[in-house]
Amino acid sequence: MFRGIWVCFLGLFGFTYGPSALGDWVVPEKQISVAAGLSKETYQAVSSLGSSQFKRRTAFPPDDLRQNLLRVAEQAMMPYRDVTLETHESLFDVEIEAIEIAGVRAFKIRPSRIATDLQGRIFMHAHGGGHFMGGGVMATREGAMIAARSGIEVVSVDYTLSTSSPFPAALDDLVTVYQELLGSYPAGLIAIGGSSAGGNLTLATVLRLKELTVNLPGALFVGTPNADLLFTGDTITTNEYVDNMLPTVEGVIRAAAKLYAGDFDLKNPLISPLYGDYAGFPPTYLVSGTRDLLLSDTVKVHRKLRDAGVVADLNVFEGIPHGAYLAAPGSSEFEASLGDLKNFLETHL
Repeated sequence: MFRGIWVCFLGLFGFTYGPSALGDWVVPEKQISVAAGLSKETYQAVSSLGSSQFKRRTAFPPDDLRQNLLRVAEQAMMPYRDVTLETHESLFDVEIEAIEIAGVRAFKIRPSRIATDLQGRIFMHAHGGGHFMGGGVMATREGAMIAARSGIEVVSVDYTLSTSSPFPAALDDLVTVYQELLGSYPAGLIAIGGSSAGGNLTLATVLRLKELTVNLPGALFVGTPNADLLFTGDTITTNEYVDNMLPTVEGVIRAAAKLYAGDFDLKNPLISPLYGDYAGFPPTYLVSGTRDLLLSDTVKVHRKLRDAGVVADLNVFEGIPHGAYLAAPGSSEFEASLGDLKNFLETHL
């Protein structure tokens, strides 16, 4: 009965119900502009990326993944070659100190003012960059943003990149740092988080801590995670080339996943944490956007958390491509995403 009603409804709008409507269909080409509803600052930042440049971004030599990804990383980081720790200190009003924790490189980031409800708490941060870039000074950028906006001390882990050593090197670094932090902080006063690959590593770290029966952190921040390196999410297709920050997984992104996994199965939950068991996970704050290629990853993680009975707060911003809620510090999107994170941390740490 209900199927018949639905068929009649589709018929009113000229749709045909049949095998072709249930399988593949062709979408006409259309011109896509940056979302008009963005703040002025974020609109300018997203517009500066230009179009997705289909052919250039899909071309990727398959022969030597490591060397080719090193070249990609060098090119991608070129605009930031003059950025120093002092740059981030000045921009975000924080103090940054390069440190080493149990042999792992990291940065301690202190905001100019600690939020009253977050004193004595610590945020362990994992940077993005597809597991193969974004280390060194740039490992502190998102961490400095979180410290400044949330008023919490941050440790940004400069984990081993996949171009130096594949899985599980980066994950081992994060687990090592977390276990060291437990010597100074109760687990419930530690948060873990990051965006993109940092979101992947956040989820994987908790899955690994569960395996080790280590006390879990008090809260998580999971920003647009690449949680499924098999790339099965719906928006991997529907937002392809709509997202001009991360246009497609073809080429570089699939190569980065393959390099990171090394000899391990991509469906290993510590590599693709979407396939893990989320029972007992800490309260989790998630962020994505309607134009984000990885929106489906974020939504699917949120649903798995909710199905496991975990407190999970999903925030999806209109018109935002991958990670662009951080593209313009001071914008309404930046203030809302990290301001709500601050509230979440104050509630759950």
